[in-house]
Amino acid sequence: MISEKRVKIYSQFEIASILFYFSMALLLPNILVITYIFDIARVVDEVKFTLWVFVGVLGLTLIGGILLLFQKDRLKRRVKPAYRSEFIYLLFISAFGLLGFAVLYDYLGGNRQYIANVLTIILALLVFVLIMLGRKYFKFDYMRKK
Repeated sequence: MISEKRVKIYSQFEIASILFYFSMALLLPNILVITYIFDIARVVDEVKFTLWVFVGVLGLTLIGGILLLFQKDRLKRRVKPAYRSEFIYLLFISAFGLLGFAVLYDYLGGNRQYIANVLTIILALLVFVLIMLGRKYFKFDYMRKK
């Protein structure tokens, strides 16, 4: 008897949900990278600005989540065998998010001597999450030999 290992193929809705919520989780750090480049800290208070951006991101997440639910039926019927471009988007967003966490740490008054330690922990967590998501949902397993 031949055992057949079936690989589940996920619909566009599951992938869009992962992309959306992952992007929203890293939107605050990504915005902070842009504000750090343009040195917004001279004009506004960093903590108040970060708080308002956080509130805005929460609002966008709620609105986007509701809109995503309205598209659920249509997106459930769309399927692709692999989602490489979507996974590469996650890698790109994660890289800027990692930089954003360094800016967030700095804005919140953290000791600059420990930025490397904090970034190492966040990088390890992001890599672990991306590997698990890549294997399960995106069919992008770059850790195994073929």
